[in-house]
Amino acid sequence: MARDLTHLPPDDARLVAAFRREIAHRYSPLAVRLGHWIVDLFVKPCFFSDVLVNGLEHYLSVPPGTPTIISSLHKSHLDYILLGLVLRSHGVNRLPATIAGKNLFHGLFRHLLPLLKGVCLDRVRANPANLRSHENLLYLSTFYDYIMKEVIERGDAVVIFPEAGRSYDGRVLPLTLGVFGIAKRALQLPEHRVAIVPVSISYDRVTEDARFNGLRQQKQISRRAYRAHDKGAFYEHAFWQPRGAAYVDFGPPMFLTDVRRMDELESELRTRMGSLVRVTSTALVCRALVNRDSSPWDHVLSHIARDRGIIRARSLLTGNGVQNGDPAQVVAHALPHLANPRRRRDILRIEGPPHARLFRVVRPDVVSYYANTVAHLFPPDA
Repeated sequence: MARDLTHLPPDDARLVAAFRREIAHRYSPLAVRLGHWIVDLFVKPCFFSDVLVNGLEHYLSVPPGTPTIISSLHKSHLDYILLGLVLRSHGVNRLPATIAGKNLFHGLFRHLLPLLKGVCLDRVRANPANLRSHENLLYLSTFYDYIMKEVIERGDAVVIFPEAGRSYDGRVLPLTLGVFGIAKRALQLPEHRVAIVPVSISYDRVTEDARFNGLRQQKQISRRAYRAHDKGAFYEHAFWQPRGAAYVDFGPPMFLTDVRRMDELESELRTRMGSLVRVTSTALVCRALVNRDSSPWDHVLSHIARDRGIIRARSLLTGNGVQNGDPAQVVAHALPHLANPRRRRDILRIEGPPHARLFRVVRPDVVSYYANTVAHLFPPDA
């Protein structure tokens, strides 16, 4: 719902001013340059063996002056860092404004994220279920007003993660309609057209994968407990656990001139984003083991061989170690992330003699997570 924010009662005007201070970024080119240097030299080596980018030309092909929304799937808090790093590293000097949940704006990040063009969104206030409140309606109007006047009309792209949070079970979640709320308002500009660029960020191993079950529980206890549990995953990964590749894939833009059929648009955008998900070796091994307590080695290899046939037939995007070599090499590529107890990756165990090896599932929640990340790409009975 749009509101005229120029003539408001004094109490509403004070609320709008407070909301705007909370929402607004305070972009600093110096902070972005310094942040890029720190991430490239220190953060990236701690978390990734490689960062691979595909399809960036789709984003770069959007004509100048066209309001642009980058719509990305959301697997990890590292998504924010990766997307900014990729764009800066490939010569995109005009950093998009990234919409991030209010839960990230705490401690040091409360001051740092706005300097990196992070825009704060209070998802609780913006939730459609809460919009019967006059205060929350005013908040949403202030948010859209800020995005239009201080971001889009100034020529900046907007990055949004429309799943409304990380996917705790690995599936591609239904999209919130906020992405189309921004598009609807941008269509009122002289261009009369909006570009939505779908993006998927995939990982050989998601940093928080073994923590998602615990995060659900900690969220019920307190925000502090939730954050402490969340941080633990990043400390473990940075200082102890094995690195894997990350993949950032951009798809062809959707050019919209009308957003009246939002349900159809949501389905199309979610399909486009989902098609960019990479099938990794970790996901293939987990697909062979999902809903099983254990499985013979030969069964896992045959399942991977069958899945690779589907991958070729459907021309699916793949991660490192999937297409080359035989199925046993796919397993070998995945094992550092799944069966590596010395590195605190005790997800699977390999038991039995060489002629009768057996995979035993230790963490069915993690196995299910990775199987779910690519389930939409395979036939239901595969």
